[in-house]
Amino acid sequence: MSIFRVKTTECRVGVVGLYNSGKTVLLTSLVNHLQDHDGDRFALGGRDTKLRKFVTLSPDDDWEAFPYAASRDALVHGGRWPGKTRDRSQFACRFERSDWRFSDCLLKLYDLPGERVADAAMLGRDFAGWSDHVHAQIAADAATRGLHAPFLDALGRPDVAEPDLLRAYKVGLANLILNFKPQVSPSAFLLDAKGQPARPDAPEVLADARFSGLGPGAEFAPLPAAVRAARPDLAAVFAPRYEEYVERLVRPAIQALKSCTALVVMVDVTMLLAGGVGMYDDTRLIVRDLLDVLSPGEHPVFGPLARGLSTLLLPHQLRPGWITRLAFAAPKLDLVHPSDRDRMLLLARRMVERYADSRDGLKFEFFNLASVVSTRPLPLENGRRFLTGVPLREADGKKVPPGPEQRFGVSGLPDDWPADWRPGEYTFPDVYPRMPPRKDYPPEQVNLDRLAAFVID
Repeated sequence: MSIFRVKTTECRVGVVGLYNSGKTVLLTSLVNHLQDHDGDRFALGGRDTKLRKFVTLSPDDDWEAFPYAASRDALVHGGRWPGKTRDRSQFACRFERSDWRFSDCLLKLYDLPGERVADAAMLGRDFAGWSDHVHAQIAADAATRGLHAPFLDALGRPDVAEPDLLRAYKVGLANLILNFKPQVSPSAFLLDAKGQPARPDAPEVLADARFSGLGPGAEFAPLPAAVRAARPDLAAVFAPRYEEYVERLVRPAIQALKSCTALVVMVDVTMLLAGGVGMYDDTRLIVRDLLDVLSPGEHPVFGPLARGLSTLLLPHQLRPGWITRLAFAAPKLDLVHPSDRDRMLLLARRMVERYADSRDGLKFEFFNLASVVSTRPLPLENGRRFLTGVPLREADGKKVPPGPEQRFGVSGLPDDWPADWRPGEYTFPDVYPRMPPRKDYPPEQVNLDRLAAFVID
């Protein structure tokens, strides 16, 4: 630290979103742009802002290091997007900004598996409270009730055995996955405690291969109040398994997010349109539950005063965290035609703005962005939208080397979310990434610098 920089501003930024929403790509591009900063290509605070003395630090205890080098290498030489997040990881660094005269920046970026977001409602609820929460969601949605029909039937049998009940619940979880409904909890059914994801298969096959909990002998299923009263034996078995699951998988991740100063919530409009109305409804509820648990914002008077005093009087290691900035990021902007970019932003707002608007002491903004631009737009042709890019290709279920660039049509975005739509009604391309092989030359991006300027404050 320069002798003129008398304090450290610690920015802790959590990045959350459903699986395949682009968190790893966002973080990889962001780190590349920060450590190899070029104000003309990444205006952090302004085009005249310079970053210097960038140093990568070790992650906090109990956190894996974010695999930046491996993720960038996958983008460049593997010809593929980075693999999904399998465990919680952190990227920590320190640097000076020319527009911060008396402080350097300690930045910590937190990456969590998207599957775990569906478990957020567990924190602060005991087994009975979580069970009631899950069954209220099942009762409120006809599609979810249909997918959980075997489980609801099993609950109606007074003498149902534990293995039969668990298998019926797991068939329901498998049905959710196969019908693009992400409200899969416990999320270990989709991504187990060892980071192994579920593979698409028949519901019964998935039910036999996956676990509704930490593993064999540690599974549980939500029991409604009437069943808990009639079958206290089942409740007595499931409750401690649930508590162990929360302590091991849920609490560490959610507590880390609660300690952040800023939160980035990925709202993948393209995936939600492609996935159908069921994916939209589940994602909206997951975001609501997550923000209810994290409770971002602060008291309008005492919050800023306490934060200011802690910044002035305490070393950065002892300062408490407040999520005072919330960024909703609509990624994959390069997969829609430029004529629809404003619609993407509007759709993200229409979906989740209400969950942030009523929270005191919270600054929130929406960003439509491309962390790595991998397509080029073509002019409209009679209202039809076309892009050019190198489409991902597979042979025998495996990615094959990229071929020539192609032109492909893409769906237009609606002016507002439809009242109903089916999976596959909207289509967007899968393309190879365009990541410069030169390691100190970050990729082309759109609005990622604006997002960074908002959360690194």
